[in-house]
This record gives sequence, C-alpha cells and structure tokens, in this order.
Amino acid sequence: MTVTGIVLAAGEGSRLGGRAKALLPHRGRPLLHSVVDALEKGGCDETIVVVGAYADDVAAVCPPGATLVRNPRWEEGMSTSLQCGVDAAAGADVIALTVVDFPGINAELVRAVLSAHEPGTMTLPVFGERPGHPVVFDLADAIAAAQQARGDEGARSFLARHRNRVRRLDCAGLADPGDIDTVDDLHRLD
Repeated sequence: MTVTGIVLAAGEGSRLGGRAKALLPHRGRPLLHSVVDALEKGGCDETIVVVGAYADDVAAVCPPGATLVRNPRWEEGMSTSLQCGVDAAAGADVIALTVVDFPGINAELVRAVLSAHEPGTMTLPVFGERPGHPVVFDLADAIAAAQQARGDEGARSFLARHRNRVRRLDCAGLADPGDIDTVDDLHRLD
C-alpha cells in the first residue's frame, strides 16, 4: 500500500499580510520542513507539496525528496490546489491531506491517523470537537473530493456529504490543532 502525503501550500496568506506560510520560521527552519518531516516520519511513502502564490520562493526551500507541484490556478482557491495534489498522487493507494499552516503536526499524529484508517472510510482527526489534519482518504475518495471541491474550500463539503463514512479519531493530546491564519496566530510557531 502506497501512502502519499499532500501539503497544500499555494495560498497568498492574505490574512497574514501577504506572506508565504510555508516560509514562516518554525524551530529554526521553514514551516514547510516541519510539515513534510511529520508526514514522512509518520508513514507517508512520498510527499507532494502544492505551491502557487510564492511558488519560486517555496520551491527554493522545498525539502529534498518532496515532489513540488505548481498550481497555476491557485488564485481560484484551495479547491484547485487539492485537484493538483490529487492528480499528482495518481499512483497512491491512500492520501494523507494537510495544510502547510499547521505547525502542530507531528509524526505521532500522522502515524495515529494512518494506523486508524480503514479502506472505504475517511479518517478525520478531531481535537475536542474541532476537526483537523491530516485527513486520510483512499485514492478514489480523494479523487471524488477533488472533483467536487469548489472555490476556497478543500474536502470539507465532501466529508460532510459522506459523514456516514467519516471515521472521527480523537487526537486530543497528540498535537496543538491551531493553525496560522493571522498575525495573532504566529505565537503557535514557538
């Protein structure tokens, strides 16, 4: 079974003052490195990083071994990045989908979600009542989610429409689920 991690990192960070979230410093290196490391050490066989707004800058720091995919339609929203990432992962059996602005991700969390995943389900880590990342899909479901996604929404609507197949995994205590959306969230990088 081949597991591919997909990191959505194409946004322009408009609520963060127009900064590439992938390049934010986290533990002495770009945040992108922490996210890719967590996926790889957590059990992903390969990792795809989808870039857009700051493609050249992010490409310059992309970790060795990760596959960089450029989304020429990034301005249309997260749905196009999801589509690019899933298209590039066509050889995978399972997809672990995450966003780049999640500094709390770690190998233990990724391992837990991948271990809990069962074929025919979608595994969603939850922190209390808050849904998080990475979300794990069989390839067929990832393809369907990408095809149905619109605008600045990733797989959320697909998961809601198929909630009877979503396995919610309690991951409280495995990671801080907070993401980096605004300048007020930068404390999460410490």
